[in-house]
Amino acid sequence: MSLQKNIEEQYGKRLDKNDLYNSDYSRFSEGERSEKLKLLVKEFLNVTTNITVLEIGAGQGGNISLLKEIGFSDQTIFMNELLPERIAHIKKNYPGIKIFEGNALDINFDQKFDCIFQSTVFTSILNEHDRVKLANKMWKLLNHGGIILWYDFIYNNPGNADVKKVSVDEVKALFALATKTKIVKVTLAPPIGRRVGKLYNLFNVPFLRSHILGVFQKQ
Repeated sequence: MSLQKNIEEQYGKRLDKNDLYNSDYSRFSEGERSEKLKLLVKEFLNVTTNITVLEIGAGQGGNISLLKEIGFSDQTIFMNELLPERIAHIKKNYPGIKIFEGNALDINFDQKFDCIFQSTVFTSILNEHDRVKLANKMWKLLNHGGIILWYDFIYNNPGNADVKKVSVDEVKALFALATKTKIVKVTLAPPIGRRVGKLYNLFNVPFLRSHILGVFQKQ
């Protein structure tokens, strides 16, 4: 199966499971991720009017507001998305933002970027060879001094064979050329978080967190 077909299948199955998400859990987990992500970017990049960001697998553009809070603008935010319905949503709701449509591996991007962001894309890619190819593409598109910004989960879900963890060691190997790296565990594991709801912060201790935020800098 091609990488494109694989991602289309995995995303389609994820959409069917959206009703599993508890609103309190989503609010707390997304808030935690956003705050820690902003701090990481600030630590590694001075986001000025010329600093650019490309999100690989941008979905419906749900991270655009966060990227704007960090300091990026419509002129410096670029999206890549594979699925047509998601591309249509971005075009309708964020008309000022440029979209690179299709499989990132097949696109001849016309520039390089200071920050390349991926959020739960790699865990939908089950083939390790395809993961390496996409990581290499991201690295190639990165300016010197720029950063790969990473958010994904590090444990398998025994009840869901449609996704596959990306361990800390694997992420480090994907971006082994990085000269500076920082990894932070975040996000209370969903099976726990959905049950505890508003008690998210009480249970959100490091050994119960299922995801990482990572920064990998290119010099």
